[in-house]
Amino acid sequence: MRFERSGSGPVPVVCVHGWGCEGSQFRAMSALLGPGYEIYRPDLPGHGRTPLDGFRPGFESYADEIVGFVRARELDRPVLIGHSMGGVLSLIAASTGRIHPRAVVNLDGSLPMSAATLEGQRTIRGWLDLPDFRARLAGLLTESFFEPAERDDRCRAIVNGICAAPDAVLRFLPEQIDRLRPEVTLAKIAAPTLYVGSARPRFDAPRAEAIAPGLRFEQIPDVGHFLPVYAPDRVAVRVRAFVPA
Repeated sequence: MRFERSGSGPVPVVCVHGWGCEGSQFRAMSALLGPGYEIYRPDLPGHGRTPLDGFRPGFESYADEIVGFVRARELDRPVLIGHSMGGVLSLIAASTGRIHPRAVVNLDGSLPMSAATLEGQRTIRGWLDLPDFRARLAGLLTESFFEPAERDDRCRAIVNGICAAPDAVLRFLPEQIDRLRPEVTLAKIAAPTLYVGSARPRFDAPRAEAIAPGLRFEQIPDVGHFLPVYAPDRVAVRVRAFVPA
């Protein structure tokens, strides 16, 4: 996978982006973390600068890529910070037992899904074979993921980037979302785990807490789904407090 790297210090951090997105969305947050963190921002296959090249998108296959990335670089007890789908993938990777993160930070990733998230993914699934699928998706993403004040040039660039992703990337998530098993995944995670919700959290916090009582929850209540882009300073503060360098 192509990746960006910045910072130096004893705490390795792997930032995992969301569906149809790319690692560069963590640049501002990375700069704000300060000294002590060595930060990696990979582009998953079919995203950003990493081509699919025959890769078959799936939750497990992407989680395996994260595990492989950590192991290939011999990162010692990295912090996994995932946004949206990347939060789900970070949790799955941590649950495998093949890597041993010192902490996992889930930025509005939907594991378990909120009712609104489930409804939205089922709506998207029903549009997959329509000729105007990408136009419909753009409208739904803009409405669901961004607060009114955030519907700016950054919003348009993010939505356009997602809607330009390969068909295999855009199809896998709505087609496979019902296969997620939060009861199994969360129960296997030994690392301290922080969930950070947006103005309208995409995860079901009460259900997550019932599965894993040790989870910590916080919320940035006036920001939409793209927390690393629209609130990088407040995300960085929470990461530093949760995993000091």
